[in-house]
Amino acid sequence: MSDAQSNFTPSVASLPTTVLRSYTVKSIPTDVMIQLFADRISIIVTQMNGRVGTLLSVSVEDSVIDMSRTYNISTLLGRRDDAMVDVLARQVAEQIAKLGGERPGMGGGEGSAVCPPIVLGIALKKEVSKDPSILRAVVGCLVETYQEAVRLAGGSK
Repeated sequence: MSDAQSNFTPSVASLPTTVLRSYTVKSIPTDVMIQLFADRISIIVTQMNGRVGTLLSVSVEDSVIDMSRTYNISTLLGRRDDAMVDVLARQVAEQIAKLGGERPGMGGGEGSAVCPPIVLGIALKKEVSKDPSILRAVVGCLVETYQEAVRLAGGSK
């Protein structure tokens, strides 16, 4: 590689940790992608052949006054009338915040910073809103893939 080319090649340390997994949830093919960046987490879950229908921003904050936890979910693109995506986003954020970790981007434990902002892309089949067990299974797949990404990034969980 020439010197000019090496100036434009990012170092491995500057790239996000990315994990792609495919699952079958109640006979529905489900693809998951997790990317851990220094300042946020990107999560994509799709049952629609790689397409993403709704993009959400999720943040988790702990109050120092009353020790309560607040989940802020806002729709960036896509359907705003589907409560199921908000439920999924909150459940994923709750699970990540519970995991804990010593490094930024790895989740927060009790008394420490909670998880960084999450950008969540979702495209799920209509059956998910009719069957809560499918939603729970999808959340399980996301958390499992997230934990794998954390291990690959050198985190503790």
